[in-house]
Amino acid sequence: MYAALTEQAGLASWWTPDVTAQPRVGSVAEFRFRGGQYVTRMQITALEPGRNLEWSVVQGAPEWAGTTVSWDLTPVENGTRLRFAHHNYGSAAGSFGEVTFNWAWYLISLKEYLETGQGRPGDPPR
Repeated sequence: MYAALTEQAGLASWWTPDVTAQPRVGSVAEFRFRGGQYVTRMQITALEPGRNLEWSVVQGAPEWAGTTVSWDLTPVENGTRLRFAHHNYGSAAGSFGEVTFNWAWYLISLKEYLETGQGRPGDPPR
């Protein structure tokens, strides 16, 4: 699971195939959607192999300014428990509903990728 969240090939397999990323604190990962029309850039602010990672939003939706995304991993019997959070989101107004739907879509894609080797990267259905 950690590689799927930190390695470029892993991220491309469940989130967006148009990604540039490297697992190094301080690096900036770039995720491109809708043919490059929408770009999200996240600075890697924490990496603890097999345990957690955190991204700080550098560029994205206006409501994402000042937010962070965290992924906490805990070993459990027969697998790993993932705790995902998008912190400091200013308001439940605006794009919050769409963002919540999209994160759910991508988390399901991540689960499918980890269980079957095939995720659903790219844009969620509209």
